[in-house]
Amino acid sequence: MKEAGNLTAVAVLQSEALLLNAKSLLVNIDNQRMITENALSILLNQSPHKLERTRLDLQSFSHELLYGVPYDLLKNRPDIRAAEFELIHAFELTNVAQASFYPSLKITANTGLQSVDIDRLFSLKSLFVNTVASLTQPIWNKRQLRTQKEIALANQQIAYLQFRKSILNASNDVSSALALYQSQTEMMSLKQQEYNAYRLATEYSQELVNYGLANYLEVLRSQENELSAQLNYLNANYGQLNAVVDLYRALGGGAN
Repeated sequence: MKEAGNLTAVAVLQSEALLLNAKSLLVNIDNQRMITENALSILLNQSPHKLERTRLDLQSFSHELLYGVPYDLLKNRPDIRAAEFELIHAFELTNVAQASFYPSLKITANTGLQSVDIDRLFSLKSLFVNTVASLTQPIWNKRQLRTQKEIALANQQIAYLQFRKSILNASNDVSSALALYQSQTEMMSLKQQEYNAYRLATEYSQELVNYGLANYLEVLRSQENELSAQLNYLNANYGQLNAVVDLYRALGGGAN
């Protein structure tokens, strides 16, 4: 009887400890929520206040993200737009459609755009045959014309290389964000399975206790593992949401 009483007392104490641990987690979460709400309120030019929000499990994203995003979405990035403007200015391509600057491909988590691909996809040769019209001047001004041509060609080369560098950097940012999104999505699936297994273990442990085949300490251990697995799943979900934010930022705010 004394041993059974000791086991019961231990079980009660562990139950209380688990409850206090869960409450402390909620305190931290609530604090982070208030800090985030205050920051968002300031961004909205409003005084700090509670913001309405939906449940985390209601957030969903298109499965098309697993297969990549079109390259032409990169044009929403400020650095790409600036480099594109310089390219247009250097080549005097005022009537060229913007879409012609971007290949009809997709950026994926496994493949980005290589520098050799850019020269092929953007038809470097066709760009450099565009010469400055003012160069066709009388022969007596030949040296001055040659200098103007050399400067124009150098500016064209600089503008093109800067545009190519911007595309490469943007492609790398998007590919990294997609890789993170895919890994976190896979992690969520695994953690969901882990949580389901521990939840069943808790139920079975409780049944064993009901039939006198186990003590309540086993139930508490199962519950602790179940809580840990649930938190791991939520962390993976949070990581997936962050990956989507990174992707949106990498695309210059142009992901739909």
